[in-house]
Amino acid sequence: MGLIGIVANKKCFETIKTEIAKKDNQINVLHINTKSLENMKNIKFDTIIIQNDLEKCEELKEQLKKMCKEAKYVIINTDLNENYEEFEVQNLITCGMNQNAIVTVSSNSEDDILIYWQKSIDNKYGNKIEIEERRIKKGEDNILKIDEILILYTILRLYNYPIIEKI
Repeated sequence: MGLIGIVANKKCFETIKTEIAKKDNQINVLHINTKSLENMKNIKFDTIIIQNDLEKCEELKEQLKKMCKEAKYVIINTDLNENYEEFEVQNLITCGMNQNAIVTVSSNSEDDILIYWQKSIDNKYGNKIEIEERRIKKGEDNILKIDEILILYTILRLYNYPIIEKI
């Protein structure tokens, strides 16, 4: 059982939470925002996902940095957060469309998306995630945005779940 905290807008949070629950309903997913942060000071997360632009929520930043230091993994969207280096964490996984992100997109078409994992890292269970490219087919009913797909892919890899073949 794991605990994942997500800093994102409500719609993005609900989408990611729903997709994670499809794979494992034992993982607890909590929404981190300015209202909930005060009540989460003593909670230790396995993983924290930062999908919001932290420059727009400065009041969250310092408390969030403290929480991130204690988390096993921090996944951050570098398209929204260029100053991610200020987070001093052991396992920082960057996601985004930029070429420096650890998890990025090498190709995106109407039919599929090619995700590129650019750095070896140990998952939650100590298994090595090797550098790889993975093609995922897009279904007609796909509602996920590219950044949400990257986050979901990263969570699935970290928690040792079978990778989705189709979204």
